[in-house]
Amino acid sequence: MGPWRSGSAFDWQSKGHGFESRRLHKNKLKRSEMKKFTIYIFFILLFIFSCAPKTTVKYTEEELLERKKEAEKYYSIGAEYYKQGEWEKALENFNTALSYDSNYYEVYIAIGNTYRKLRDATKAEEYYLKALKIDNRNSKGYEALGDLYLSLNNLSKAESLYMKGINLDTTNIELVLGLAEIYIKTNQDKKVDSLYSSLISRCPERLEVFYKYGEFLTKRKRFKEAKSMFEKCLFRYSEELSLRERYGDILFELNEYDKAINEYNFVLSKNPNNIGIILKIGDVYLKQKKYKNALQMFNKALELSPNNPMPHIHLADYYQQIGNYSKAEEELRKALTISPNLDIAFVIAGDIKRRRGEEAQKNKQLKDAYYLYKEAINNYNKVKEDSPYFEYTRNEIKRIKIIMDKIKEELWFQGIKIEE
Repeated sequence: MGPWRSGSAFDWQSKGHGFESRRLHKNKLKRSEMKKFTIYIFFILLFIFSCAPKTTVKYTEEELLERKKEAEKYYSIGAEYYKQGEWEKALENFNTALSYDSNYYEVYIAIGNTYRKLRDATKAEEYYLKALKIDNRNSKGYEALGDLYLSLNNLSKAESLYMKGINLDTTNIELVLGLAEIYIKTNQDKKVDSLYSSLISRCPERLEVFYKYGEFLTKRKRFKEAKSMFEKCLFRYSEELSLRERYGDILFELNEYDKAINEYNFVLSKNPNNIGIILKIGDVYLKQKKYKNALQMFNKALELSPNNPMPHIHLADYYQQIGNYSKAEEELRKALTISPNLDIAFVIAGDIKRRRGEEAQKNKQLKDAYYLYKEAINNYNKVKEDSPYFEYTRNEIKRIKIIMDKIKEELWFQGIKIEE
């Protein structure tokens, strides 16, 4: 058993095994190279086909005309669904219209408008931009996209788009009205006045211009100017109930109470169960100190709409003004039971406590006055920041705090301590 024997056997098996391994390895390499080669060829072919000109269907003039008619048909159907508020069906038909005419400008605007109704600003923007890409000389695209940005409070973009649209088409009044809305939001009243003055002289037949300017003037409490705007509208549309009501509101603010009642009564004659108008007539009587008539109107409103908090609010105001505070507070509790977060209820509750505080202060009941004022502030503080009454309540709180500090000082000199 010499070392040569075992060694020879070992050497022979090792050599044989090594040869077989090399052969298998070569086969694997060949298969790997073939696989790489196949992938390489695949990508070359893919590149060639992607670069090849795409075949487009060519239509005859007659076929194009027919496809355009089909697009118009589906656009009209979509527009009808849009009017009915059926947004998904509107989109379905608008997209069908695009399948017949992919360059149909108005359809892109319509789809954008529909997505705005669906509160999808991103998709709306996408389609408005597509419309502008098709025709950047048409002002409607600038108007639509400007309106979208205005609704999103992106005022700089909206202003830029409106200006571009106006430069293209000075007859598109909606662009100017959009621009005016930006200036209203940014409190640039002189620019608003200038725009509307220009529109009124250029387009005296466009009554919506007078109406919108009248609305702006009303919000700015420029009631005499607003009255003039609405009178121009009424000259043409004397039967329009919403216009008569708005005009009555302005007359009320100008203390022209008899004229205001005439306007409200006209509306009531056409719509006898209009709760809002009944309450407004009651408010006029309350201003005129015709308390019996006012109470009659407020109770009538409550009878017609027992689950509406507003008749209780007006009754609370009525009882407050005649000095029946406990009855007023009872009506407020009823209103808040129906609508727990009703801002006006907190305002009137604050007013009642303030008035009671003033009476207590007048009667030298300073400690009682102090706590009543404190309750008034507590009620005013319940009014939310976005409420139209917020500014009023903040001003009242400031005024009351000054009074409370004086009362506290006077009580201190009397040796009376206030518990906070």
